[in-house]
Amino acid sequence: MRTLLIVGLAFTAVSAPALVLIAREMMIASAVSQRYRVDQIISSEPGMYAGALSTQIAGHSVELVDDQPYKPHEPFTLDDARAAGFVNVLVDGRVKASPVAATIRLNKRDANRYWGFVHLIKLVDRKGPARLVVAEHLGRDQYRTVSVFADGRVVEDQFEYKARCSPSVRALLIQSVVPHPSGYCSDVMQVWPSILSSAVSVGLGSPWHWLPWDGVLLWRHARLQPRRG
Repeated sequence: MRTLLIVGLAFTAVSAPALVLIAREMMIASAVSQRYRVDQIISSEPGMYAGALSTQIAGHSVELVDDQPYKPHEPFTLDDARAAGFVNVLVDGRVKASPVAATIRLNKRDANRYWGFVHLIKLVDRKGPARLVVAEHLGRDQYRTVSVFADGRVVEDQFEYKARCSPSVRALLIQSVVPHPSGYCSDVMQVWPSILSSAVSVGLGSPWHWLPWDGVLLWRHARLQPRRG
């Protein structure tokens, strides 16, 4: 029992930084969800069920266009034709911001056409004006959002991935174009459970499988062991 207690305390100490990061992520996620909501824009293209490539806000049009042709699916095939190209953001018919290099899915006419590179969404701000946002992955850990407001204003925001936390709404906006599971200020809650955590958790009959709980589980198990003598 004493050995388990010591090991449990050691794991808890080692896991303390991760526990702090997890607590911070939960607090930020709660604050962001209370203020913001992301609405997907449904495509009107027949047979296309992901987000739309164009929409309007207060009469101002926002459209995503590229330099590659549309290639319809051939009957009875699993064709997934792709090509390298560039995507532009058009606001009221005029190009805004520099083009984004992307892998374009030629068979798609909805958000899947630029999946992982460019995505058009609507951001509802409970403390401010709603806006349309184009999230873009520029490569090399660089991201950009192009926001279009009801009064016609266009605001660009370019930043590195590590700067997505300031302000935290950045992380919310780029989630659909980040090539891996992404948190607000840390990715600690997005990683796979450790082998050690799974083994310890199963051995102790616990449903928890996250590494930061390893020490807590061992400490708890030691406390529950019957004392000898």
